Amino acid sequence: MRSEPRLIDVHAHLDRFPLEERLAVLEQAKRAGVRWIITAGMDLQSSREAIELAGEGVLAAVGIHPWVAAEGLPEGFQEEVGQLARKGAAVAIGEVGLDFVDNVFTGVTYHDNVALRRLQERAFREQLGLAGELRLPLILHCRGAYPAMISILREERAHQVRGVVHNFSGDWEAARALLDMGFYLAFGGAITYPAATTLHEVAREIPLDGLLTETDAPYMPLYLQPGERNEPANVVKVARALAELRGLETAELIGAVYKNFQSFLQSGGI
Repeated sequence: MRSEPRLIDVHAHLDRFPLEERLAVLEQAKRAGVRWIITAGMDLQSSREAIELAGEGVLAAVGIHPWVAAEGLPEGFQEEVGQLARKGAAVAIGEVGLDFVDNVFTGVTYHDNVALRRLQERAFREQLGLAGELRLPLILHCRGAYPAMISILREERAHQVRGVVHNFSGDWEAARALLDMGFYLAFGGAITYPAATTLHEVAREIPLDGLLTETDAPYMPLYLQPGERNEPANVVKVARALAELRGLETAELIGAVYKNFQSFLQSGGI
C-alpha cells in the first residue's frame, strides 16, 4: 500500500503562476509527494485569490506584505483581511511582517526611512491583533528587521499568537528568541546554497520540533536549479538538504516536519 504523502510546503504563491499552468504545477507537486501547500497573500487581491485557490492539497493565508504596507495601506484593509480570514479556507494570517532591506525591484529604500518603517509596523501590529482575535497562526516575513520584529512580538504577547517565520534568514540569537516564543522557522531554497554557512549552522542547531519546509515558489530558486522559476515540488529537495545538514534520513525529517505542520495549524492561540 502506498504511504500517504507527507511533504509540506508551508509557503508559496500559487497565484503568481499563469492560470493555464497551475493544475500542472499542483500535479507535479502531488507526484513529488507534497501533501499540503499554503498559498499566501501579499495584498488584498492575492489574498482573495489564495482563498479561491484553496482546495485539495492547498490551504490559504491572507494578509498584507510589508512592501505593500509601505506603499500605503488600503482603506479598510483590516476589515477585508478579517473577512477573508474568517472563510474556512484560511488557516493563517500572512504573509505579514517587516522588511527594512531596500527593495531592488522598486528602488524604494527602507533602512533609513522612518515613515515607511512605521507604516510597516502599523500593518504588522494590526494584523497581529487580528490573528489573536481569530486564533489563527501568523506567517511572518522578515528581512533586515529581526530585532524590531522580535521586539513587537514581545510587546504584543497579550494576543498570544504564534506561527512560522517563512524563509528564515536570521542568526542564532534571533532563532532562539523566536523559538522561545513558540514560533516555527521555515527553510527554503536558500538552505541548498553551499555559501549559506550561517543559515546551515542555525538549521543544524534548532530543535527538530521547531522546523518547517517551504519553497516560496515561484521565487527563491534552489542551488543549481535549471531556470529561475521555483515550484512546490522542489520542497523535497529542501527536505533532503535539511536532512543531510542534520545527519538524518530524509524520511525522518519529512515525518517530523509533517507533525510540526499539524501543530502549526493549531498554534494561533495558546
